Amino acid sequence: MKRALLIVGAVLVVLFGVFFATVGSAFVGLKEAADGPVAPGVQLVRDGYVNVFFIDVEGGVAMIDCGNDPEAKAVLAALKARSLDASAVKAIFLTHGHPDHTAGCNRFTAPVYAFEGDKGIAEGTVPANGPLPKMMGVQKGKTTKVTNLLVEGATVTVGNEAITAWNIPGHTQGSAAYLARGVLFFGDSAAGQSDGKLRPAPWVFSDDLDQCKASLKSLAAKVPAGVTRLAFAH
Repeated sequence: MKRALLIVGAVLVVLFGVFFATVGSAFVGLKEAADGPVAPGVQLVRDGYVNVFFIDVEGGVAMIDCGNDPEAKAVLAALKARSLDASAVKAIFLTHGHPDHTAGCNRFTAPVYAFEGDKGIAEGTVPANGPLPKMMGVQKGKTTKVTNLLVEGATVTVGNEAITAWNIPGHTQGSAAYLARGVLFFGDSAAGQSDGKLRPAPWVFSDDLDQCKASLKSLAAKVPAGVTRLAFAH
């Protein structure tokens, strides 16, 4: 009996080791982000291990993703530091529907934009398809209602700012890239390595890594000249 327990324990240790090594490898070598300005009129807000972005618009801000905290404490604190409150968020643009990007949305009354492919994931009516997200299931406390569906290449005007959206399936089927104020926002579909290279989404979190790579290549042909910064969610 004791021998059997030792074997089971050893197997569990190996499995947990493989799991954490796989997850950890997704973040090794990434360039660390910091709170503060990214470009004129664009601010990065760290919510734990997730980046949220403010885009200055007339009368407030548009927001790229909502973070992992259902109470949106870091986001609300960043707004307060600018003498703003939740009502200053005029629109929310989801890069995809995974819960670490949608959890804080319900703290705001702004319209939520996303591509149809991720509407069900964001709203918690269908599970995500990536290996690890699928295993974690639907996290009801972190879902949000998508109020506005995007179409490929659409430009949404918020106040005085134009925000353009492209569908880049692969990480999820509704993954989006956004362009505003010269900054191209990728969400989780890509990440910036410390050596300056672009890294596609980790396979363990994604629907289809090959599709993600193909989407990133096709995006390069769609984005107009004038991009000054690339912004990532991790």
